[in-house]
Amino acid sequence: MSADMRALGESIRAARMRKGLTQEALAEMLDITPIHLKNMESSRRNPSVPLLFALMEILDLSVDALVFPERQKGGVLHTNGLSEAEAEALSRLVDVMRQENRNRD
Repeated sequence: MSADMRALGESIRAARMRKGLTQEALAEMLDITPIHLKNMESSRRNPSVPLLFALMEILDLSVDALVFPERQKGGVLHTNGLSEAEAEALSRLVDVMRQENRNRD
């Protein structure tokens, strides 16, 4: 099993725990069995794309946070309500700030 596959399962588990949800509660919200969720968290099974999107919504995560948890140091940045140009400008600002932080380290 690749490290990426393990990272996805670990990310799902960590996000569920941060939200204070049990496997049973999250499984019910996702309309899956707790065993299915347990298998995803232990990286024995991957979520389908629709299930991945449901996980992101319920756990307030981005794809980046789920797939690349090492990149996630802060919270999720929501751009709902922003125009496309505003969201793009904000994204560029975040990229510049990350680069500046890397240069300091």
